[in-house]
Amino acid sequence: MSKKKDSFHAKIAFWLSLGFWVPLFNIGLCIASLIIAINSLKKYNNDPKKYGGYGYIITAIVLSSTSILLTVLGVMIYLQSKSFCGSAFCQAIP
Repeated sequence: MSKKKDSFHAKIAFWLSLGFWVPLFNIGLCIASLIIAINSLKKYNNDPKKYGGYGYIITAIVLSSTSILLTVLGVMIYLQSKSFCGSAFCQAIP
């Protein structure tokens, strides 16, 4: 009789990593996903017979990291753009 492997946290991390589609909450969802995925990876590495979901874990880490990186890059590009710096906000900064 084989026990089913526990992959609950891995699946939660994966579903949270799909939060990059939610415009205002994507950073928070992806940070939560990254934390859960890293913890799941540690559990998987310590006891692979008990914990499963390695594919979910790797996918969550890749999606979350990419989403955070691209969001930060996009915000930095926007803040340097002429449309933002042409506003009164940049004029007020000495």
